[in-house]
Amino acid sequence: MQTEKLAWKGLVEILGIAGVIGSLIFVALEIRQNTNAVRSATVQAIAELSYDSTMRLVDNAELREARRAARSSSLTEDQRDHLDYFYSALMRIQQIRLVQAKLDILDLDDAMQIGGRASSYRQAYFADYWARRKENYPQDFQEYIENYVLPLAPE
Repeated sequence: MQTEKLAWKGLVEILGIAGVIGSLIFVALEIRQNTNAVRSATVQAIAELSYDSTMRLVDNAELREARRAARSSSLTEDQRDHLDYFYSALMRIQQIRLVQAKLDILDLDDAMQIGGRASSYRQAYFADYWARRKENYPQDFQEYIENYVLPLAPE
């Protein structure tokens, strides 16, 4: 009788341990699925922001004209303001990329693939904008722009 009780007790303990292990596996799978969902939503959000900034160029003739004027170094003050505001908005999107990378939600190279290397950063005007405005941003963001984005601009 004593041996039978010990056998049942051992069986119950094994079943309990198996239940705990099964629960931990389930939680790990749920966390992985949730992490993938967060990453997917983040990629989607950054892609939408990048798309919106591109569409702003498509829809806004004044902004397109300002970009053309910048290439020929014949900007008016109004055009310079237009481009500065545009690049300020683009910097907010770049900050989102950096924050997501720092939170380990996205790899920085993956985040840069989603519009982070767009043609707007390849304009000489961007380097000029950055030189005038970089002090408005935190040091870690300045380093990020100078290492990942600024090298895209022509010298």
